[in-house]
Amino acid sequence: MNRLHSLLIFVSIGLLAACSEPASQSEAPPQDPFAQLSESERELVRHGEARARSCAACHGPQGISRNRMYPSIAGLPSERMSELLEAYRNGDKSNPLMSPQARGLSDQDIEALAAYYALLPAAP
Repeated sequence: MNRLHSLLIFVSIGLLAACSEPASQSEAPPQDPFAQLSESERELVRHGEARARSCAACHGPQGISRNRMYPSIAGLPSERMSELLEAYRNGDKSNPLMSPQARGLSDQDIEALAAYYALLPAAP
C-alpha cells in the first residue's frame, strides 16, 4: 500500500509540474511607458510630473487616491484631463479645492499634467 501511495504522489507531482508554466515565461516584464516617447514628449511628461507634486495631497502620489472624496486620476485619457482642468481654470466647473488650483495653471501646465497622468497605470 505504501508503494501505491508513493507512486500516486510521484505521478501527481509529475502531472502538476507538466501542466504549469515556469514563472519566468508566464510573467511579462513591466513595460517602460517612457520608452516609446520622443524626447520632447519625455520633457513634457517630466514637466507634468513636477507640476503633479501639488496634486498628490488629494489624488495620491501616483494619481491613485486613498480617499473616496478625491477621484483617482492615474490613467485618465489626456484629452479628458485637459478638458477638466480647463473647465476648472475657466470657471465652467467649480470646486472649492480644484478651482483655485487650476486657476494657476498655464496651457503648457495642463498639457503636461494630462500627459503625465495618462501614462500612469489606472487604479485597479
